[in-house]
Amino acid sequence: MKLIWFSHFLPYPPVGGAAQRSYHLIRQAAQRHPLVLVLLNPRPGRVNEQEALRAFRPWCAEIHLWSAPYRWKGARWWLGMAASVFQSVPFNCRALWSPALESRWRQLLEKHPDALVHFDSTDLALYFPATHGRRAVLNHHNCESAMAQRRAELEPNPFKKAYLFLYAQRLARVEAHWCRRFATNLVVSERDGWLLSRNCPEAHIHVVANGTDTEYFSPPATEPERGIAIFAASFGWYPNLSAARYLQEIWPHVERQWPGARLYLVGKTPPRFLHAWAERNSNITVVANPPDVRPWMARAAVFVCPVRDGGGTRLKILDAMAQGKAVVSTSVGCEGLDVTDGENILIADDPERIAAAVVRLWKDDALRRQIARAGRELVERRYSWHKIGEDLHCAYQCAGVGCPRQNAPDDTMRG
Repeated sequence: MKLIWFSHFLPYPPVGGAAQRSYHLIRQAAQRHPLVLVLLNPRPGRVNEQEALRAFRPWCAEIHLWSAPYRWKGARWWLGMAASVFQSVPFNCRALWSPALESRWRQLLEKHPDALVHFDSTDLALYFPATHGRRAVLNHHNCESAMAQRRAELEPNPFKKAYLFLYAQRLARVEAHWCRRFATNLVVSERDGWLLSRNCPEAHIHVVANGTDTEYFSPPATEPERGIAIFAASFGWYPNLSAARYLQEIWPHVERQWPGARLYLVGKTPPRFLHAWAERNSNITVVANPPDVRPWMARAAVFVCPVRDGGGTRLKILDAMAQGKAVVSTSVGCEGLDVTDGENILIADDPERIAAAVVRLWKDDALRRQIARAGRELVERRYSWHKIGEDLHCAYQCAGVGCPRQNAPDDTMRG
C-alpha cells in the first residue's frame, strides 16, 4: 500500500516532541510502505533544508518540499492571529492553506490515485476535501482543544484566560468537524483518545504512542553522580517554560535537604530567566542547544519532569528512561504513559514532595537502580519505535479496509 505523508513542518533534526515523533514515524512507515513525503516549511532558515532532505531521501520514493503560505510567527502570521479573534476558525487551522498549494496538492493526488494519505496535523485539514473520499489518516500530536482548555484554566491574566477559553472552544469545533471525516485518527495515548472521543464520538481512533530510540538512548557504562538532577527540554514550548519556572520553586527545597545539589537545564533556546538563575547560583548549569544531550544525561542520577501544562505524552521522559535514568515527574508530566508510581517512576505534585522524591533517589542507590531498571524495561517493551511502528502499521491497515468517510457539504470550513 502506497502512502502519501503530508507534514505541516519539517521534522528535522529529530529534537523536541513533535519532530521526534514525526521523524521516527516516517522512518517506520517507510519500512512497510512506498512513501511519498510532502513537507511544508513554515520556518525557512531555521533548518538546513538540504540536510533534512538528505536524511529523508533514503527512505522515500518521492520527496516534495513546499514553502508555506505564511512564515511561522512572522509579521503576517501575527496579523492573521490578531484578526482570527473575530473569526470562527482559529488562524493556525487556515494559515497553511492557499489556492496555489491546493492546486499542487491535487496534482500530486492525481499522480498517486491509490495511495493512503496521512495528514500529520489538523492544521492541514483544509487539504482533505481534495482527497475526494479516498482513505485518509489524521495524526494528533496532542488533543489540541483539551490542551488549550488546560492552558486557559492555568492562565492568571483574565484577558488571556478569556481568549484561551474561546480558542479552546473553536479548536473543539474544528476537531468535531474534521475527525469524523477521516478513516482513522491517530492519538498518542488512551487518555488523548478519550478526550478526542468526548468531543467527537464518531471519530475512529487508534493509539500510536510516542516512543524513544532505545539504541540511541541507552544506559551508560559509568555510574551517575549523586546530587545531580537534570531537566532536558525544548524551552521554546510553553509547557516546558512553565515547568522551568516551577523548578525555581522546587529547587530551594532540594538544596535545603541536600546542600550543594546541582541542576542541569539542557535544551533548545533556554530563556534569559534561566541564564539569570544560573548566574545567581553556581550549582545550576544551563546548556543551550547541545548537539547531543546524552553526555549531560549520563552525569545526572535523576531526571526531573516538573511539567504542569500541555498535553499528549512527554518524549523527554521516555528518552530519560531509555538512558537508564530514574525519573521524578508530576502527574501531568507523565500522564498518558503506562507508568506506575514507585515501580518505574516517582510521582509528586507539590514542590516539597518533588524535592523529597529527588533527594530520596540520591540517598537510596538501590531504589534508584530499581526505578531506572524498570523504566528501561518499560520502554523496551512498550515504547521503542519498532513497537510503535507495528501499531502504526495496524492503524494504516485498519484505515485501508475500514468504512470510507464521506465528504460533507461543509467540508470547506475556512472561517
